[in-house]
Amino acid sequence: MAIRNFWSMAAAAVGFRLLLVLFGEDLHLASRPEVSTPLTSIRRLAEGYWLKQASMSPYSGSMYHGSPLLLSVLGPLTNKSLIFVAVDFIAAMLIRATGRRLQIARNISLKSLELTEAVSNSVNVSAGDIASLIYLWNPWALVTCVGSCTSPIENLMVVIMIYGACSRLAPLAAFGYVMATHLSLYPAILIVPIILLLGYGPDAPPTKVFRLKSSNASKTDVSDNDKSSSSRDVQQFLWKPVFHFILWMLFWTFYVLLLSSIVLNKVGGLQEMFEKYFFAEVFDFFRSFFLIVFNMNIVFMVLPLAIRLKHRPCFLAFVYTAIVAILKSYPSVGDSALYLGLLGLFANELAEMQFTFFLFFGYIGVSLLSPVMHNLWIWRGTGNANFYFATGLAYTCLQTVLVVESVSSMIKHDRKLRLLVTA
Repeated sequence: MAIRNFWSMAAAAVGFRLLLVLFGEDLHLASRPEVSTPLTSIRRLAEGYWLKQASMSPYSGSMYHGSPLLLSVLGPLTNKSLIFVAVDFIAAMLIRATGRRLQIARNISLKSLELTEAVSNSVNVSAGDIASLIYLWNPWALVTCVGSCTSPIENLMVVIMIYGACSRLAPLAAFGYVMATHLSLYPAILIVPIILLLGYGPDAPPTKVFRLKSSNASKTDVSDNDKSSSSRDVQQFLWKPVFHFILWMLFWTFYVLLLSSIVLNKVGGLQEMFEKYFFAEVFDFFRSFFLIVFNMNIVFMVLPLAIRLKHRPCFLAFVYTAIVAILKSYPSVGDSALYLGLLGLFANELAEMQFTFFLFFGYIGVSLLSPVMHNLWIWRGTGNANFYFATGLAYTCLQTVLVVESVSSMIKHDRKLRLLVTA
C-alpha cells in the first residue's frame, strides 16, 4: 500500500532544507560536535583545500584527515550546503527504490509459501516510501545537511552500495563499497551482507521455512510439478555476480587510488594520505590499544550476525550500519540518520517491535539534552564533562536497545512464518 502524496511530502522536505540552508546561518550547526566531527568537518576541508592551493600538503598541520577526492569536488564550491541537499534527495530516492525491490522479493516469497493473505491481512505498507520519508524528514538528517559536513556523502555511498547489491548490479555495488570505505573505513564490514545480497538476492524467509513447506507438500497429495516448484523456491547461492563484484571492486580501488595520487601530486603523496587519513582516529601514545578497542569490537559481531541473518542480507546491512554508528571513534547524528532511514525498509517485518514508544521519546530526549549539556559544560561553566558524557551514554544505550529489539523482532517474524507454514 503506497503512501498518498509521497512526492508532495518529499518536495516539502527538500524545500525545508533549502530554507534552512538560506536562512539558518544563525544556528551554527557546523560547529556542533554532534553534527560535525574532525573527520567530516567542512571547515577542516576548507583548510585542507587552502593548503593544497598554496602548494602545500593538505594533511600538514593535522587539520584535515579526509579524502583527497573531496578536496577537488567540494573545495572549489562556495555554497556546499546546496550540494548536500541534492545528495540527501538522491539517497532518499535510492532508499525508496531499494524498498520496492525488497517488497517485490517479499511478495514472491510469501506467494511461494502460500502466506500472502495471512500476512497481508496484518500489515502490508510500502516500506520504501516510509524509509525514504523517514530519511528526508529525520531531524538528524536535516541538521547534518544544513551543518555542511561530509556525512551525507558517506551515507549516499552506503545507500548506492546496498541498492546496487539488491539490484545485483555488481559495478554499482562495487563503486559504492569502494567509495564508502575510502571516505570512512568502517563500512568495510558491509562486505558480508553485500556478498550475501549478490549471491542470494534480496531478503527472504529462512531456507528451512521453504524446506518445511516442501516437506509438508510431499506428505500431502500434490502433483510433481508443485513439489518441484517448492524445491526451486529455496534460493541457491550464485557465484557469478560475486565474482563480478570482486573484479569491479579491484578496478574501482585502483581508479580511486590513481585519482588520489593525481590530486596529491607535488603536495604530498599516497603514503602521507594513509598515515594522516587512515590513522587519524587514534592517539599516538595509545595507538595499539585504541585500534583494538574501537575496531575489534565491531569485528567480533560480524560473523555471529552473518550466520544468524544470512537469509536477510539487507537487514544484516542495516544491523552492521547501526553497530558502526554506535562503536565508531567519531560518531555523529549523520550516522544515526542513515540507519534510521534503512530501518524503515523493514516496516512490515518489524511492525510488532517492542519499546517503540520508549525509543522514540528517548531519541527526542537525547536530542534536546545534548546541546543543553554541552552549553552548560563549555560556555556557561555551570556543569562539567560528566553532564555531556551522561547524555552520550544514554544515546548509546538507546541505540543498543534499538539494534537488539530489531534483531529479535525479525527473528520472531521468521518464527511466525514457520508456524504459519506448519499450520
